[in-house]
Amino acid sequence: MPKKTGQKKREDRDLPGNVRRGLLAHSQGHNWIESAKIAGLTPHALRQWRKHPQADSFISEAIKTSLEEAHGTLSKATPLLAEKLISIALDPKVRGYTAVQAISESFKIIQSGVIDRENKIEMKKLREAMERLSGERIQDDFIDV
Repeated sequence: MPKKTGQKKREDRDLPGNVRRGLLAHSQGHNWIESAKIAGLTPHALRQWRKHPQADSFISEAIKTSLEEAHGTLSKATPLLAEKLISIALDPKVRGYTAVQAISESFKIIQSGVIDRENKIEMKKLREAMERLSGERIQDDFIDV
């Protein structure tokens, strides 16, 4: 479809709100048809907007935000989840294979926490060594593992 006279090209404009809603829906698992309905566009038009220079960063940020919210929700529930896991593992009425799995998961969680702490200590040592070698402060986001 030829562009109208005086109208900017798609890639020269900011992502409109309806396109953002459609891309957000697609990033949350909706198919192109459902996402296009949310955006009030055809699936083809929404796919064309997907090629926009701002689309990748918008989608990445939307996914990152969703993951952070999910992580926060899980973090808030951690004490209750731990209590439930422990009660399952120690309940004499629970079948053996279920108790074994609950106990195994508990040890995995503990081990993961220990490893995370050890890694943070080692990363701090690396950062300090790099700062001594370079004579400059290393940014926190410079070392990203």
